[in-house]
Amino acid sequence: MWLSSLFGNIASMKSFQLSIIMLCSLILTNCGDVTIRQLGNENLRSLQQIAVKDVSGREGQLYGRELRKLLHIGGKAVENYDLISSISVSASNTLSVQGASSTLKKMTMAANFELRSLPDGETLITDSITADATLGAVTSLYGQDKSETHARERLAILLAQRVVRRLQLYFLNQSQ
Repeated sequence: MWLSSLFGNIASMKSFQLSIIMLCSLILTNCGDVTIRQLGNENLRSLQQIAVKDVSGREGQLYGRELRKLLHIGGKAVENYDLISSISVSASNTLSVQGASSTLKKMTMAANFELRSLPDGETLITDSITADATLGAVTSLYGQDKSETHARERLAILLAQRVVRRLQLYFLNQSQ
């Protein structure tokens, strides 16, 4: 009796090891076509050549400052590209929870941008990126106004970061 349970344990251990080996081999074979590339000096130089056009308003100031900070790492190079952007904020929608009243609002901000080549004026990329924020957890009117202001500022910075990531991907694909 103990002999059969011993062989049963050994057999289950062997099948467990075999299944782990098969799982690892499946994972390795599925990741065979994935290429991981690093942002090289060529990509960095391309980003440094982007001239950022100003966007109006406080959110535009923050958006432009964050763009310049992330694009011009190591200094600004001779301009070969123009980045033209616009920011829009959708109306804040009040969130509702079933069976309860809520003072929370959802704000959506969108950045539409276009990258143009300066030598020939050709549009290289046109895209739109959105971001959401929840605000208004405080009950005072002053607190709600401040919450909306901070949400707008956070979203402007977040949109700039996402635009830079999109531009990095564009230049990374162009270098292939």
